[in-house]
Amino acid sequence: MLTLPQLRALYPEAPAAHLTAFAAEAARLLPAHGLAANRQRCHFFLAQLGHESGGLQLRTENLAYSAARLMQVWPSRFPTPEAARRLAFSPEALAEAVYGGRMGNDRPGDGYRYRGRGYIQITGRETYRALGRLCGLPLEEEPGLADDPAHAVTIACAYWSWKRLNPLCDAGDYAGLTRRINGGLTGLQDRYGWLERAQRCIPWPEAGSEALPLPRLRAVQRALKARGFYDGSIDGIIGRRSLAAIATLRAELGLPGEGLDAPLLAALAA
Repeated sequence: MLTLPQLRALYPEAPAAHLTAFAAEAARLLPAHGLAANRQRCHFFLAQLGHESGGLQLRTENLAYSAARLMQVWPSRFPTPEAARRLAFSPEALAEAVYGGRMGNDRPGDGYRYRGRGYIQITGRETYRALGRLCGLPLEEEPGLADDPAHAVTIACAYWSWKRLNPLCDAGDYAGLTRRINGGLTGLQDRYGWLERAQRCIPWPEAGSEALPLPRLRAVQRALKARGFYDGSIDGIIGRRSLAAIATLRAELGLPGEGLDAPLLAALAA
């Protein structure tokens, strides 16, 4: 399904060993986890991996952040430069501060030991333990296995199934998918950039729905607002308010189905 040239085009800076292993395992793993069922699932999966791992390059969280970066990543924990400077460029201390005492991290050093790893950046002892059981790997005992090209795709696919992410793909809810993975919307613009790249580099052989790029989603929101159906932000995030507006417009126009299909987009001229 996924060829080595396609993966190389999508992740051009990735190490050869990771690209080769990914291509070799994709034919077995993607169908097993429902990721070959439609374009949305496949493209959303590849795009989120691209963002989380920097195109399969940044597979272990180093946490050597500047004060400014700490304020971006954890704004509630580091609301001021003074608060952030205390842990700037101190990876182990930072890991204990932000990850210690939660996500199953109940021993000294767990925050750093079970920091983000792999293509999807799994984090926390309980996640390593759960995915280790699903994959038949001693991840809790050997967390570095998550960065091994022999296991990285297996773990990413297992995470996808464990978190039940395919229904969000089927609904076209890329922002919701990001929240489920990230806990928020950190890096959403970059994630959309990866989605556009995945759609371009991995053409789909069958007709079907395709996620809209961020500028088009903003155009939809502007059109809904102009018609008086939507009063939220023009941010491209199709959340509850946007979905309610879409459902109301569909009902008013007598359009069957749901979501942002071609008839609705035509009606909005978006």
